[in-house]
Amino acid sequence: MKAAVFMGLEDIRVADVPKPEPKAGEVLIKVAYCGICGSDVAAYRTGNYVEGLVIGHEFSGYIEEVGEGVEGFKPGDRVTGNGAVPCGCCKYCLTGKPSQCEDLQMTGVTFNGAMAEYIVMPAKVVYKLPDSLSMLHATLVDTLADVLHAYMISSLKAGDTVLVQGAGPIGACTVEVAELAGASKIIVSEPSPGRRRIAEELGAHVTVDPTSENLGAIVERETGGEGVDIVFDAAGVPASLSSNFTLVKKGGEIVVIGICEEPFEADFFTLVLNQLTVKGSYLGYNEYPLAIKLLAEGEIDADKIITSVIPLEDVVERGFKRLVKPTDECKIVVELAGE
Repeated sequence: MKAAVFMGLEDIRVADVPKPEPKAGEVLIKVAYCGICGSDVAAYRTGNYVEGLVIGHEFSGYIEEVGEGVEGFKPGDRVTGNGAVPCGCCKYCLTGKPSQCEDLQMTGVTFNGAMAEYIVMPAKVVYKLPDSLSMLHATLVDTLADVLHAYMISSLKAGDTVLVQGAGPIGACTVEVAELAGASKIIVSEPSPGRRRIAEELGAHVTVDPTSENLGAIVERETGGEGVDIVFDAAGVPASLSSNFTLVKKGGEIVVIGICEEPFEADFFTLVLNQLTVKGSYLGYNEYPLAIKLLAEGEIDADKIITSVIPLEDVVERGFKRLVKPTDECKIVVELAGE
């Protein structure tokens, strides 16, 4: 079968690989679509994935075959699968914190992923899709679940003011979730004009280009000098992370979703003086059913977030090479079997 295989730094190749077979407890899925995640782009840029591994975890597809002992699925079922596969038996899994699993396996990171014609997945992390949810839109389930997890651990309530740092797929979904939660004002900081436009169409009240505008002054103006109640940092870059401490009000909250592997300056004087709360948010797991429901009911405008659909053979030229540079693209999805 054809698959996108990670081979090293800025080296992803479309190659022929063996079609997988499901073992006990697993299902074989014919992949319809697979989104390119920011973590995939980071690996392409830094070379920190396993050589020879099929990438991709934001997918939808059709059950082709079920392994021994699998119940509740049959060939033809429309499904998606969680990108995270927790062990289910460590102290974190047993206390409802699967994203902190001591033996967490990751689709397309620790085992072969979904940017291929077929993928094998443990049935325990596979979810059926309602007919009202298109296979294309279902590629956003993983992204939305991550955002919903950030929302669930935050203190966001109706009437709060929100700053979203970054308007890529995570940031765009954060805008929609904040709007659904009743945020009174949503400010988005994003250098890309195209992504700012998408954020506005999704419900952002104010958008800011941090490369040419004074974000601090705009936040101060829009909040009567107080700062926002909550910052959701979906950018995960030193500039945004360093600025958050002075953009949130006294007693406010910073929720970091974007992953930053670089050192940055943190204003702990302001953090302590203003008694700020900083939380890290990693992976959606229990939020998958809600993500599916919101997308199926049209509460999330997937058509605005998905900006390009490309064939597998173009995954590097029209996918990764676009996303490693400043771009107006939001979510790029690779089409395999399609609808």
